[in-house]
Amino acid sequence: MTLNELKKRLKALKARGFIKSQRKGPTGIGYTFESELDLKETNIAVPDLGGRIELKTTRENSNSLVTLFTFNKAVWQIHPKQAIKKYGYFDENKRHCLYVTVSFRNPNNQGLLLAIDKSKENLHLKDKTGLLIGNWKMSHIVAKFLSKMGRLIVVFADSRKNSAGDEEFFYKKAYLLENPSDDNFVTAIKKKSAFVDIRMYLKPDGSVRNHGTGFRVYERDLGLLYKTRKELI
Repeated sequence: MTLNELKKRLKALKARGFIKSQRKGPTGIGYTFESELDLKETNIAVPDLGGRIELKTTRENSNSLVTLFTFNKAVWQIHPKQAIKKYGYFDENKRHCLYVTVSFRNPNNQGLLLAIDKSKENLHLKDKTGLLIGNWKMSHIVAKFLSKMGRLIVVFADSRKNSAGDEEFFYKKAYLLENPSDDNFVTAIKKKSAFVDIRMYLKPDGSVRNHGTGFRVYERDLGLLYKTRKELI
C-alpha cells in the first residue's frame, strides 16, 4: 500500500475510538492493530517510501522495553569468561551467569555502567572502578540499527479496561521515523531511555554461552533515535 493509503486506514481506525483487544496479554495491542488494518505482518511494503518498513505499536507511556538488535563483534576488552567470573552470580539452575541491564553513569548491582567518551564516538561498558570491559563504536551501533530499523512507523494507543475486564485500545497517534544518528543514540543513552543487556553464562565445560548483547529502548522513546519525525495522524 502507499503511504497515503496507510494514512487513510490509520485515520479511519482512530475515528472508531476504543476497540476491544482481540488477544489477551501484552501482544494484544499489535495483534489487534494488524487485524483491524488487515495486515499480515508488521514489516509492510510502502512503495513510495522505497520498499518495506517496520511498523510498531505501543501503549502510551508504556514502561516496556523493545530489543533493537544484538551486537557482540570485537566488543569485549576482557574475555567474557573473565567478566562472568568477576561480575556474575549463580542463578536458580546453579549456572554462573551474567544477565544484567546496564544504564548510563549509575552502576547496577554488579557495579557495571555505561559511559560515553568525550568524542561521543564510543560507548564504553565499565565497572565502578573505571575498568573498561567492552567498547562499541557509535557509528557501528547506528549502522547495525539502520540495517534493522532504518525507518519506522510507530503507533501509540491509549489503553483501558471495559466493564467486562477486557483491554481496549484507542490508536490515536502515528509517526514516520527516519534518519537515525550517532547523536540521537547518545542522547537516548544519556537520558536513560536506551540500555544494554548482557546475557551470558558459563556452560559445564567452562565455555561461554552468549545470547547476544542486546541494545534496548523504551518503546515510548523510540522517536529519540531518529532525526526526522513526521506525524501521520
